[in-house]
Amino acid sequence: MTVTSEAIADRPSTRAAGPGMSIELAPEQARSFAPEASQFPLGSRVFLTHLTGKPEAMQVEAALRIREMGYVAVPHFGARNFKTEKDYVDLVAAHSRNGITEALFLGGNPALFPGPMSEAAQLLAHPVLGNSTIRTAFVAGYPEGHPAITDAEITDALWRKLEICDARSIDARVVSQFAFDGAAMGAWACRLHEQYPELPVHVGLAGVTSLAKLIKFAMMCGVGASVAALKRSASGIFNVIADRNPADVIEAIASSYPEPKGPLHLHFFPFGGWDKTLAWYSEYQAARRPRFDAR
Repeated sequence: MTVTSEAIADRPSTRAAGPGMSIELAPEQARSFAPEASQFPLGSRVFLTHLTGKPEAMQVEAALRIREMGYVAVPHFGARNFKTEKDYVDLVAAHSRNGITEALFLGGNPALFPGPMSEAAQLLAHPVLGNSTIRTAFVAGYPEGHPAITDAEITDALWRKLEICDARSIDARVVSQFAFDGAAMGAWACRLHEQYPELPVHVGLAGVTSLAKLIKFAMMCGVGASVAALKRSASGIFNVIADRNPADVIEAIASSYPEPKGPLHLHFFPFGGWDKTLAWYSEYQAARRPRFDAR
């Protein structure tokens, strides 16, 4: 089967978060987040980061604002960012008071961390979730593997997290780090769906921004494996200085996974600004007349 540039977005078997794709913001960006409904429909997901040194109250405020705007707020919970177990309990309770129903559970990046928790599974198994409003849990996926974790460990960790969610009647979803090797990303999503056919998979894509900034964030986030693919597709002076969009990555994902066996979604990391990414994706959708559902 030949896959055209319509790629993922033009197939009814492809599922997007809510009425469209999802996007990730830092909590402070939520204060100026005001997209046009035509570019980012109400009901779409907005993920909110949880970084060391950032006040968690800012994340709570941002999630509430996003929810009141009519979007689905998905705050991150990074296990290694909590100094105490109580800090985690308090943050979940604060979001629950605001009616937040979804969250992303992560281990986190710091090699040295002050608190008692280090893995997403510990957060998911904690009793606080039983008394919370959170009923959908996102967990991390790694299309290119992880620089500090073996593939076998990643597979086992995912199985444990999905088992915990199932036992607690929490809907589970996987969202990946961004990458630039669309073929590898499509193959990874296919493998997940072969093992877990009903598991929603959200593939991470870098939004519209410059090549230099993309390479910077790729190295910071540990996705250097596909930087070579990014550089190969950006030969020539104009391509180096011009903003890049992820259309080629989306098409490569579709080429390597032409008939999705389960729900497949797009998740954007807008390093060049949410407005620039949403404007590009709106034009991309309009040119291809995509069809979405909310599965």
